Amino acid sequence: MVKALSRYPLRKRRVLLRVDFNVPVAHGRVAGDFRIRAHLPTIRALRQRGNQVILLSHHSNHRQSIRPVARHLVRLLGAPVAFLADPEKARAPLRGPIVLLENLRFWKGEEAEDGRFARILASLGDAFVNDAFAVAHRRGASITVLPRIMPAYLGPLFEREIAELKRLEKNPERPLVAVFGGAKIETKIKLLRRMARLADRVLVGGAIANPLFAARGIHVSTPPITDAETRALVRMLARSPKIVLPVDGVMGRSPGARQRTGPFGRMKRGEGIFDAGPSTVRLFRRELRNARTIIWNGPLGLVEMPAFQKGTLGLVRAIGQSRGRSIVGGGDTIAWLEERGLLKRFDYVSTGGGAMLAYLAGEKLPGLEALRGGKLRN
Repeated sequence: MVKALSRYPLRKRRVLLRVDFNVPVAHGRVAGDFRIRAHLPTIRALRQRGNQVILLSHHSNHRQSIRPVARHLVRLLGAPVAFLADPEKARAPLRGPIVLLENLRFWKGEEAEDGRFARILASLGDAFVNDAFAVAHRRGASITVLPRIMPAYLGPLFEREIAELKRLEKNPERPLVAVFGGAKIETKIKLLRRMARLADRVLVGGAIANPLFAARGIHVSTPPITDAETRALVRMLARSPKIVLPVDGVMGRSPGARQRTGPFGRMKRGEGIFDAGPSTVRLFRRELRNARTIIWNGPLGLVEMPAFQKGTLGLVRAIGQSRGRSIVGGGDTIAWLEERGLLKRFDYVSTGGGAMLAYLAGEKLPGLEALRGGKLRN
């Protein structure tokens, strides 16, 4: 059974709080703090009950120090935040009401699920709280080992994320329309299969639409799919009446070459698709207009380049104009929206990218299973 912190409030303890501070850092400063701000209520609630809060996080860049996050936290919390550069050399009790440990991926023991490294971390506290839904689909000493060797609790942010996705899964207001974009069909094929059952409509854009076009006999430039199961699922989904594909796009021989907008089915050999076209945006807007629940993950084009952002910006406007409750998630998607000040246009912004997709695909989350007390993987 998972013990939720909301029902088991901790007082005057040394709490190891697993958070996700995997945020962009540029020139020694935090460049986007959505995920940091998402954890602030949990940190404040623990402090109000007299707990020492020891923050554990990784950064996807194994060489990136998260010391800038400590400085940013001081500004956000208005309170001192100590920084611990090396937990292996630390001795409990640590000094300070709030302590942030260095990027856990500096130590091989984190990703290796090393018991020794987990015990070093555990020696710094009395209890463990996992508030990082965003890493629940991953394994690590601080995710899957700590909750099995010390008293462990589900954090409020993690709990709220699961509740939101359960509502989407079990009892959504309908029509439910899902929108998925991105680059690789292999990473989203099982999600698309499940959402084709759960949703009333599934709008697919970006490069993940290309294999579905090919399965429908429409010529597009797309690499062959080597996995037999993925090929079979693509063929099955291509026949589904719930799947809605783009009707036009911005295409050319390369992103830097001259572009044209045209319908699919009339592509020239050697051309790639870099954005959704205006007819696609209008089609998706019609599909979204009467939706009561909308879930979105992944851009419709190569949004890293300003020339190919129109389709995704049109989608954002269409979701904002809908009457439905909108939910968005995905690390790259959220970072792009945050950079442009667009997060407020959505009713719920999930901190999870891969975790959200894994949950909606029906996969078990190792971080959640560890809190349930499941056996360690051999």
